[in-house]
Amino acid sequence: MGFWQHIDYVLFLFYILSCKAREEGNVLMQQNADIASENKLLTVVVPCYNSAAYMEEAVKSLLVGGREMDVLLVDDGSKDDTGSIADRLAQEHPDIVRVIHQPNGGHGSGLNRGIETAKGIYFKVVDSDDRLDADGLKALLDLLRAYSAQENQADLVVHDYVYDHGEERQVFSISYAGPFPQGKLFTWEECRRFNLSNQFIIHCLVYRVGLLREHQYSLPEHTFYEDNLYVYQPLPWVKKLLYLHKNVYGYNVGREDQSVNEKNLIKRLDQLTNMITAMATSWHMASLNQLPKRLRQYMVNNVSGQIWSLCALHHIANTEESKMLNENLWRSIQTWDGEFYKAILRHPVGHMAHWRTGLGKRLLVSAYRLGHRLMKFG
Repeated sequence: MGFWQHIDYVLFLFYILSCKAREEGNVLMQQNADIASENKLLTVVVPCYNSAAYMEEAVKSLLVGGREMDVLLVDDGSKDDTGSIADRLAQEHPDIVRVIHQPNGGHGSGLNRGIETAKGIYFKVVDSDDRLDADGLKALLDLLRAYSAQENQADLVVHDYVYDHGEERQVFSISYAGPFPQGKLFTWEECRRFNLSNQFIIHCLVYRVGLLREHQYSLPEHTFYEDNLYVYQPLPWVKKLLYLHKNVYGYNVGREDQSVNEKNLIKRLDQLTNMITAMATSWHMASLNQLPKRLRQYMVNNVSGQIWSLCALHHIANTEESKMLNENLWRSIQTWDGEFYKAILRHPVGHMAHWRTGLGKRLLVSAYRLGHRLMKFG
């Protein structure tokens, strides 16, 4: 091969190699673009079981958030048209909505699938018969966007919510402006005192996905009322918080088939007792004493309030089984941690829940039912 032929051959090889490198670079760029397109600001999981009659309204309220939203519909072994409606919504909004079909595993299994597969930085749960307020959702996304950089993320975001009653909107609103600072990232030490009306429910919380995954958090499946664990167990892991003083969530109450309807609570009293017992035996008092004062105070408040409601239901049922469940509840807590048991009894609400006289039980039941009437629960 002559000199110039050799040069031509080398140049040809260089050209081939440069084309291959450029092609591989383009593939890598496309892969990076695909990965970037997978990243979302907020994952919202919507557990759906036989939700065909109302789920579309819930999803419609989430679409307002646009492509920053990762909306996961978990069809939990539904027997109606839930699955086909979910598939249609995913086809109509492929950049926002996706679907998982699974055998029935309960509400907790839907949350577990959401935590496992979330594409967002932050994670929220919306029940299929509820809604998000359009202005509230936009404000929430604005806040999350401002705190989306890795070094600046909150572990927990809390926002206000309202109770809806069927077509009647905003029957009753809950605000957390009392204990929480506004407009900044803060710690538990900066919180003011929590009162009994400042208890969290699943609908006011947005967790950082990484927090739940770092602790490999999962919920019990095949049971009701596991949301009591979700709003309590991860709190000691939370170091940085944000608060949005705006109604974001519309919690629909009053339907006869809802799990919080009194008839259903009594019917599933064993499951509710199991979940509240699991909640109360999650953290030893020695561990709670290591927490910031306001968080420790909140957690004792929260467990005391849940036990108060549960004991009222035990007394309303007034069966041999409910009496046994009540005795087992208190025995389990005392066996788990005597110091925590004493802390519950020292709390005014926990003390009331432990009343054993007929008059005490009647007063507890009356107070419980008054609260339910005020919020128009079934």
